[in-house]
Amino acid sequence: MAPTTLSVLITGESGTGKENIARSIHGLSMCARKPFVAVDCGAIPTELVASEFFGHVKGSFTGAISDKIGHFEAANGGTLFLDEVGNLSYNTQIQLLRTLQERLIKPVGSNREIPVNVRIIAATNENLQLAKEQGNFREDLYHRLNEFQIEVPSLRERREDILLFAYHFLDQANADLKKSVSGFDPDVEAVFMNYGWPGNLREMKNVVKRATLLAPGKQISMKEIPSEIYNQQKNEDQFRLFNEKNEDQLIRNVLETVGYNKSKAARLLKIDRKTLYNKLKLYQIEIPEKLKNFDSVDSHP
Repeated sequence: MAPTTLSVLITGESGTGKENIARSIHGLSMCARKPFVAVDCGAIPTELVASEFFGHVKGSFTGAISDKIGHFEAANGGTLFLDEVGNLSYNTQIQLLRTLQERLIKPVGSNREIPVNVRIIAATNENLQLAKEQGNFREDLYHRLNEFQIEVPSLRERREDILLFAYHFLDQANADLKKSVSGFDPDVEAVFMNYGWPGNLREMKNVVKRATLLAPGKQISMKEIPSEIYNQQKNEDQFRLFNEKNEDQLIRNVLETVGYNKSKAARLLKIDRKTLYNKLKLYQIEIPEKLKNFDSVDSHP
């Protein structure tokens, strides 16, 4: 898919490496020698969206003290990566769709239209399909961005990769910190393999870098690992689904423990959310009415 001009939508939990995948696609594309411009869609103030994407001319608004090139023009000929694209406002979605259709931009305060040739790669940790159905994300823009979709699994869904990443981040930490730690004690590796990694690769990278900094010798021991990692593992072990006989009660116990947050419950039970929803229906487990509107409760499948 990389050598094509298809727009790509990358989905997955926060911290799973979506931007790295986008950069890999760009690096394998025919525009690899052209710019790769990454934009955090959730970090742009609403009043500056047009200026950030399309640029502006000097004097077009208060604070515009010079001409500015927008992200589209900066990425011309290359790839524009829209991270957390689900955070764009509805009005911005309209402007973005028009640009993708016409391949023309007009800087704020200018009458001049500039042709742009940009490949779009977008990423999100939200359910854009649900946002589309609820009217929060334009269907036409969704289909324009989703010409090809890549779903990135969470780290807990790819446990065979856990130690590969751990040693990869150890190499990076050694280089950054000018250290020469060679590996992990076996009990640390066991903890890593059994931990849920809710923050995925980003969390692992931080844990390994901190441990590398603290390690006095050649091996990272349990002393350098944050206690919440192995303490959470002990809690998770209490809630594993062993058989159908006690499954019903275990699910109820976990839901009560996490305040009926179904995403957290699924992680503790080490099942996916779809399986949890099926089991809630199977055992006729209902969320208490007084908790259904709590922010801590994940009420959407």
